[in-house]
Amino acid sequence: MNTTIFKPILLVILMLLAGISVSAYDFASDGLYYNILSEKDRTVEVTRQYSSHDYGYVSGNIEIPRKVLYNKKTYTVTSIGEYAFSHCSGLTSVTIPNSVTSIGSFAFEDCSGLTSVTIPNSVTSIGSVAFQGCSGLTSVTIGNSVASITPNIFYGCTKLGHINVNPENMNLSSIDGVVYNKDASTLLCCPKGKTAVTVPNSVTSIGSFAFVGCSGLTSVTIPNSVTSIGSNAFENCSGLTSVTIGNSVTSIGSNAFENCSGLTSVTIPNSVTSIGSNAFENCSGLTSVTIGNSVTSIGSDAFRGCYRLTSVTIPNSVTSIGSFAFEDCSGLT
Repeated sequence: MNTTIFKPILLVILMLLAGISVSAYDFASDGLYYNILSEKDRTVEVTRQYSSHDYGYVSGNIEIPRKVLYNKKTYTVTSIGEYAFSHCSGLTSVTIPNSVTSIGSFAFEDCSGLTSVTIPNSVTSIGSVAFQGCSGLTSVTIGNSVASITPNIFYGCTKLGHINVNPENMNLSSIDGVVYNKDASTLLCCPKGKTAVTVPNSVTSIGSFAFVGCSGLTSVTIPNSVTSIGSNAFENCSGLTSVTIGNSVTSIGSNAFENCSGLTSVTIPNSVTSIGSNAFENCSGLTSVTIGNSVTSIGSDAFRGCYRLTSVTIPNSVTSIGSFAFEDCSGLT
């Protein structure tokens, strides 16, 4: 058996086990690292320095070039790869050239020093949680070629106060400070300082993670046009004290209102047929819950930790109650 094939693989495994970082790039230029995407097209993506243990290798203001030279060949930078700048907390600003068409998942994860980002018109796609944990981010401008955005792209961006959508982009729109996509499901957390949101009648669904972590949000009115509330939609909205759910909502997703400790009462309309797991878990302020008479299932851990809840009336329509649905509801009498 030819063992020479396995030696490089074995070496990489041994290096990883020993805690030694393995290079994740094809070449470096002016402090940035690149992978060759296509030799034929001469395209590259910005990548991270190592496959592990490279946190914080970039700091200050950086400008990603449109072209880079390697081995006497000129390559065009067309992508910012996954995890490219992950955990670079010292990164304060980044200039993205108009040659870039995609930004990968986790590309700027936990870049807490980043305060503003302008995404050029050339970018057509942005990966999930691309800016997760960018706690210093206050403004974002999205170019007019981005057709859709993963709902949790700005998860944990607690200071985000301005989201500008280019008016030429017909696939994204901003309504009352909240950004929506073409099919009208909510995309992004409401800007910092906004306390009340009335969802417009054009909206038919509230997407997963839509308002997650909006701790300053105090009231939400969901119109009759909305038929579903996605998972984690209002998770960790600790300041939310009032929510009005329209009478066309048929499902409340898992973790939808988890940790909304400010909620004191919830009326679930008759249109709702299912309440997802952990939907109201740790809503410690809840004292009153009205469950509509069309609900057939209450998910596991649905009201777990609602220790101020004193009474619940479960309608005859309910055929299943999940495990731990009312665990630690110590106030139930």
